[in-house]
Amino acid sequence: MSVALQVAITGLAAGGVYGLVAVGYSLVFRLTGTIAFAFGDLIGLGVFATLLVAVGTGPVSQTSVGGARYALAVLCGLLICVAVGVAGYLLVVEPFLLRGSTVGWIAGTLALAFAIRAVLQSVFPREAYVFPDPIPFERIGTDGFVEIGGASIQIRAFYVIAVAIGLALGAVWLLERTRIGRGLRAIAEDADGARLVGVPVDLFVPIAFGLVGAIAALAAIVASPSAPVTVETWPLVGVKGLAAAAVARFVLPWPALVAGLGLGVAEAAVAEVHVGSLQPGAGWSALLPLGLALAVLAARPPDDARDDGE
Repeated sequence: MSVALQVAITGLAAGGVYGLVAVGYSLVFRLTGTIAFAFGDLIGLGVFATLLVAVGTGPVSQTSVGGARYALAVLCGLLICVAVGVAGYLLVVEPFLLRGSTVGWIAGTLALAFAIRAVLQSVFPREAYVFPDPIPFERIGTDGFVEIGGASIQIRAFYVIAVAIGLALGAVWLLERTRIGRGLRAIAEDADGARLVGVPVDLFVPIAFGLVGAIAALAAIVASPSAPVTVETWPLVGVKGLAAAAVARFVLPWPALVAGLGLGVAEAAVAEVHVGSLQPGAGWSALLPLGLALAVLAARPPDDARDDGE
């Protein structure tokens, strides 16, 4: 029971981030029919831009930044994420969409991903960084852990889960209750029809590219103090989010979020669970869930994902 609870909480905390990334991939796909291959690196840019403003590129302890400066750093990180997301769409996606060049937008988004990664690697050359944590979770419970059902669980995990769910609810509200959200849904249904009835497609789609990156980056920033982060952390998170979105057939928003949560729990289970003498361990925790996602996709009959679930 204790192991199952540990796996569930830890997996849901990681899966909340994967789910929000999956929501971002799904929205971009439904709006444009493209895959944002630079999404993981874009999230990493938001995380490291926040780190840069908060403490620079040197060593950092979890208490080395004040609340006001941390809030400013988060705001700067999100604004940079939005700006690069919008510019990325306008410069490396839209021109090739207008020409009908699939190879063009794939190459463009991959080039953007490598460019972002190269910049981050040059600015942040150390092997790993500790992300500042303005919330003193270590003062709660026993050094930030609490015993529940015989399992020792990090209190921060509950915070990450709550933030992920809150951001998902916010995304649902944005899509269903606001003018831009209704416009985005109309574009996802029929871009030409939306344009005919006056929806500013050329404005709303770039904004969506920026916002989905910022939402996922905010969840990533909240989760970052849980463990040391590297430049390679977030591209891998992007791959996992893409796998979850594909399993959910890019259906918004809850199927994508639930698929991400499931992937996180599966990952935690592979890392923690013993099956007799077999214990795959952390080294396999990322590989096996992704392999399972690929198996699900391979076994599924072909269909048009953009029309599925409507």
